[in-house]
Amino acid sequence: MCVPGFEAMTSANTSELVRVSLSGAFACGATDASDYTPPSIERSDAADLVEGDETGVDASKADPGPCLTTFRYAPPPGKIVSSVSVIGEWQDFAVPGIALSGPDDDGAFAGSLELAPGLAAYKLLVDGTAVLDPAAPLRKYVGSVENSAVRVRDCSVPILSLTSKTIEAKGAFSGVVAFESHDSTLDPASVVVTLKKDGESVQTVNAIADASKGNISVDVTALAKGKYTLFVEAKSASGVTAEPLRLPFWIEESAFEWRDALIYMTMTDRFADGDSSNNVALPAGVDARVGFKGGDLTGIANEINKGTLDQLGVRALWLSPFNTNPSAAFAADDGVHQTTGYHGYWPVKAREVDPRIGGAAGLHALVKAAHAHGIRILMDFVVNHVHKEHEYFTAHPEWFRTGCVCGTPGCDWTEKRLECLFSPYLPDVNWSVPEVSEQYAEDASYWIDTFDIDGFRLDAVKHVEDLAVRNLAFAIRSRFETAGTRVFLTGETAMGWSDCGVSCNQSQYDTISRYVGPFGLDGQFDFVLYHAVPYRSFANDQKGMLHADFWTQTSDQQYPAGAVMTPYIGSQDTPRFITLSSYRGQDGAHDGSIPGNKWDNIASAPTSDAYGRHRSALAWLMGLPGAPLLYYGDEYGEWGGADPNNRAMWRGGGTLSADETSTLALTRALGKARRDLIALRRGDYRSVYATEDILVFARKAGSDVALVLLNRSASPATFSFNLPVTLGIANGTVLKGRIGGGSVAVASGALSVTLAGHGAEVLAP
Repeated sequence: MCVPGFEAMTSANTSELVRVSLSGAFACGATDASDYTPPSIERSDAADLVEGDETGVDASKADPGPCLTTFRYAPPPGKIVSSVSVIGEWQDFAVPGIALSGPDDDGAFAGSLELAPGLAAYKLLVDGTAVLDPAAPLRKYVGSVENSAVRVRDCSVPILSLTSKTIEAKGAFSGVVAFESHDSTLDPASVVVTLKKDGESVQTVNAIADASKGNISVDVTALAKGKYTLFVEAKSASGVTAEPLRLPFWIEESAFEWRDALIYMTMTDRFADGDSSNNVALPAGVDARVGFKGGDLTGIANEINKGTLDQLGVRALWLSPFNTNPSAAFAADDGVHQTTGYHGYWPVKAREVDPRIGGAAGLHALVKAAHAHGIRILMDFVVNHVHKEHEYFTAHPEWFRTGCVCGTPGCDWTEKRLECLFSPYLPDVNWSVPEVSEQYAEDASYWIDTFDIDGFRLDAVKHVEDLAVRNLAFAIRSRFETAGTRVFLTGETAMGWSDCGVSCNQSQYDTISRYVGPFGLDGQFDFVLYHAVPYRSFANDQKGMLHADFWTQTSDQQYPAGAVMTPYIGSQDTPRFITLSSYRGQDGAHDGSIPGNKWDNIASAPTSDAYGRHRSALAWLMGLPGAPLLYYGDEYGEWGGADPNNRAMWRGGGTLSADETSTLALTRALGKARRDLIALRRGDYRSVYATEDILVFARKAGSDVALVLLNRSASPATFSFNLPVTLGIANGTVLKGRIGGGSVAVASGALSVTLAGHGAEVLAP
């Protein structure tokens, strides 16, 4: 997607303009996120400090001076514009503002201003109408008004940027870093390049600095597999320190893409207890289901080291929030029971790992273990609220709203989505306050810098101002994607409950999509697909496989091209899928008997048929495009109703029933098939054959193809179907079963197969 519009650039010299606008995750001519070229600069001083540096800039540097900021606006095709000017907070948005020259031969308008360093809000006056710039990544509120924004850099500080690189799977990195300064040359003696791995310095790199060319050549070899970061530091000949440059990169056999990921989500306190010394007692009067149970980061790291996640084909691990939560219990939403912050979503510290889950040492060890296995770590970043004991709420109450509680009379979840409180003790973060946006960007940078995490899942996206996503994305991408390694950003925009057609769900798709794209998230969780298919087509018989096929194709069509969406059949916010499969009405629809109460009316153990349904749903899920989510315990069929009953301790390392063991074996086979078959990871979705009980779809990536076959019925099924010519599978081709084994040959452009009841197979050459 190529967005016409405005670009703002800052430089000390108009002949050497340095872009500070994000060119877009889907730049002109690109077809997907893999074509993204990260910006070379836009790093703030506070986020770029190396360890031991208090200012990021030498005391000898000159005072900050004005930068020349060039504005350029290109109207969209077909639109005729006669005048464009820029108005901004530097002159109180006075009209008519500063006129831009134009139009030029391309129909564009441009002009330059001297602005002081910092984040400057502005709007464009296009033929007299004030508009937000559609091509500007940053936003800033002035008062209650949202504006576009440009971050004007301090031109007295030199810039380091990567101009070329080569990464070899055998273990080598080479690159050239450019040094730019408006009044001086590079001091070769000042150059220091340090290589870090797992948060620790591995070695100081011998770099070749050339003052005449203004560049630094870096060459590192004999690297083992894993994630590294090169830190480049340098000064000008006049003694001014450049902003340090980070270059994160991976050494691995094949280049990873986020659509390769099978995401595993675990609530840290409910997975495995690896260190009993950090366990705490259950507070008096608190139900054991909502107290801390002893799971910790060490327990997760132990399972990673055992290969537990490797056996499932997991490539990314989404963990519940790390932040320290309050020590006391607080009122649950029924106003009767007390509950604790075992889940992590009540932060009281911005940059502290809760000691009850292992503290900073535990997180460092977990990330080290994950990266050794090629597994990426996603932090759940709470951006909508804090707990009332949070340090920010204490120090800056003006950063928060403390109004009505969501869902109470006069406080609708949708109408008051930006201001309502999830609970009376959870102040709402007010992202229209500029200091909030700046602080949270620095906090996100802290977590990446300190623990080397690989991305974020943003909680409750639709409950914060749009600029929360935009400004966080810009800060993170410009600081940490300097070597091309993607920092994955996904989000939760909960909606899609309607059981209706595409048209009445259009607003749901549009709302989820509005946060995805060049200036936002890489993808989101596919709530519409969840409410359309898993429990309607697999948990019960309300809808069939034709319905599942239709809605899967619709998701592929409705979300932005290149988006990495996450389908799922269960999460920490839904009843366990296998429990939904156990409680079904006579006609297959929900009959109201599904346990939905936190405290009583608790679900009983699953029926045997429910495990079969669960396995069918898992096979569907793990064959889908995107980065599917596997909620902890779903790999073997953990059961339980509504929260907190869907958050029992993980039992994957203990004794499992025969049904659970069979389910785990299938999940592992599916994960292996997804890991081994590039078509199953990166291929597009192709509908092949569907009835009410049978679904066959293909995934095709170039010449690679895989078929996913599902039988929802409890009875065995034998059926034949024609293969679309576009799949390119010739007669006589033998397709091997990757789940149940065996093989089948293509004859007369068709296949004949037999699937067991609730059976599944993945076929590929």
